[in-house]
Amino acid sequence: MRLIGALAMVAVLAACRDERRTAGAAGRVDAAVAPAAVAPAAVAPAAVAPVMAGDWASPLGDGSIYDLELSVRTAEGATVPLASLAGAPVVITMFYASCPAACPRLIDDLKGIEQDLDPATRARVRFVLVSFDPARDTPAALRALADERRLGAGWLLSATADDAARELAAALGIKYRALDSGEFFHTSVLTVLDETGRPRARVEGLGRGHDAVLAALR
Repeated sequence: MRLIGALAMVAVLAACRDERRTAGAAGRVDAAVAPAAVAPAAVAPAAVAPVMAGDWASPLGDGSIYDLELSVRTAEGATVPLASLAGAPVVITMFYASCPAACPRLIDDLKGIEQDLDPATRARVRFVLVSFDPARDTPAALRALADERRLGAGWLLSATADDAARELAAALGIKYRALDSGEFFHTSVLTVLDETGRPRARVEGLGRGHDAVLAALR
């Protein structure tokens, strides 16, 4: 009888060991499988990085800025559609010519990009500044600024009507508003458009470096 009892105890202990081994194996399987289940979320940002630097997405989706059918008034006094820029890469931003601080630094950032481009690329790229202060940024004011900052033939300084400025700002993710002082509060954003007018890189802020912009232009 004692022998039968001992054998029964051995069987119970063996069953317990089997259960622990089974539970441990299941835990190891679960631990191995769990990361795989979340792996797509971990790699998702890499899928969009070549198209748009940062986490900003164009409200136009993969549409072109030129689809907005906006026109600007140039420093020469001509009214031209933005779509006339199609066929060449463009670095575009919005500003106002009498800006005392941010816009001069924005132009400095653009000139730094221009300087860092190789000669062949530099000859193709257009630097486009669109003013949201059309009442004061007359063709004469824009010409004076271009002369003061020694901006060359690859630069287009322009202004557009209030409604068009708001539409373009929304498409580029730029915020601005007029202040009682006559100045503007605004964000500083550079956007690279490809030859079809689709955003391909974007930098928000001043002096942030422009590696993403250079990479998109080359």
